Amino acid sequence: MSQLQWNVRVARSPEPAADAIVQAARSLDAGDRQEAEQGYRKAQKEALRHPASWSNLAALGIGLGDAAGARAHAQRALQLDSRHADAWVNYGVASWMLQRRRDAAQAMHQALVLVPGLEAAALNYAQMQRAVGRDDRALEVLRDAAARLPGNWQLALAHAEQARLRMCHDEARAAVLQALRGLSAATDFAAPGRSGLRPPADAGVTAVLHDTCAQLDALGVGYHLTAGVLLAIVKDGRPFPHDKDIDLALPDLSEHGRERVRAHFAANPDYRAFPPPPSAPVTVIGLLHVASGIGVDLMLPHSGPDGRMRNQMGWPDQLASEMPAYRIETFHWDGRDWPVPEPLDAFLGAMYGADWREQRRVDAGIEYDRCYSDTMLSNPSRTPESLPRAVTLGLLRLAHALRGREWARAVAYCAQLLAREDLAEVRGLLARLQAAGHDGLRFDG
Repeated sequence: MSQLQWNVRVARSPEPAADAIVQAARSLDAGDRQEAEQGYRKAQKEALRHPASWSNLAALGIGLGDAAGARAHAQRALQLDSRHADAWVNYGVASWMLQRRRDAAQAMHQALVLVPGLEAAALNYAQMQRAVGRDDRALEVLRDAAARLPGNWQLALAHAEQARLRMCHDEARAAVLQALRGLSAATDFAAPGRSGLRPPADAGVTAVLHDTCAQLDALGVGYHLTAGVLLAIVKDGRPFPHDKDIDLALPDLSEHGRERVRAHFAANPDYRAFPPPPSAPVTVIGLLHVASGIGVDLMLPHSGPDGRMRNQMGWPDQLASEMPAYRIETFHWDGRDWPVPEPLDAFLGAMYGADWREQRRVDAGIEYDRCYSDTMLSNPSRTPESLPRAVTLGLLRLAHALRGREWARAVAYCAQLLAREDLAEVRGLLARLQAAGHDGLRFDG
């Protein structure tokens, strides 16, 4: 079963016996699985007569992992009312969980025929299409649903994300701005927040760094530390606590060399190599260290005729930066000499700004903690043609920060975005965040 985030439908039923199902669903949402399971078992013994009751029971079964039972409950709802859109949604989710993908897709399609633009159906149907490689169809579904319900920020955000993945950058920009307008209206900025920072990294980051570099050494491939891992080691003498990835650059590596590296790690059971998107230029070799969950980005920069080093992140944003020419020297840390670009200060300044040693940063007159700095958006060496796509990516990440009530991160994204482009939607969001007492310096939580 694909690990997807499903959307189920729970609605009020007119029969009193079904109230307990809704209450059990609320208990499950609140994290009380025992209470939800008790309610589920009790509800299955009731003489339910309304299709909404059976549909809700299916939704509860999905949440509890009883796919077979959920499918049967949804079928009962549809026997009572074949035009019950919620039941079609829940039947579709349960069918997918049982690997009955054709039934699942047909169910979501039927729900959308009955209620065009239905949020849960559109989001689920798009996920199903993506899972079977029909990304263009997923975009069509979300585009249509978002157009039918222009005030629905969830649909607008999903539309923006899918448009970005299909490299429809103008469409993604318009959709995410629409989502932000809806989010701004729907968000309680006074609600308690959280930092959104990942749990502190353990020695696993350092261990994976040692292992990855040892393998590159054995292959005879030239590389150097770059980006966040370089900044952390030079600045703090250890990986950043919130980082769970490693950045290495393999400059001017030949196409043959790239294939050797990719094949080597693909054959190593300790790593998972992510295949490049079809027809896209290979600018990064993405890896995952399986045991630790730590990501490894092997970047593939190349030098231009002027000696500057061009690095491109590739699909789907193709964000490029051009760094000043540098040489490779060594930096001693954790018992060994690591290859690094020299002069270090110039390299890190080009990537993070002249104030890269400071913990606090200021953009657009807004001060924020550097842990919230996003290199994809704020890299001073970003090429001009990349900037619109970098802004779109930043807008998407701002939306997710708002969804997660990561107020300090949201303020930091507003500052970084406004330093790139003066957007009314971002200014409005920043004003509301500041009015609620949020800044980019506190780790909320």
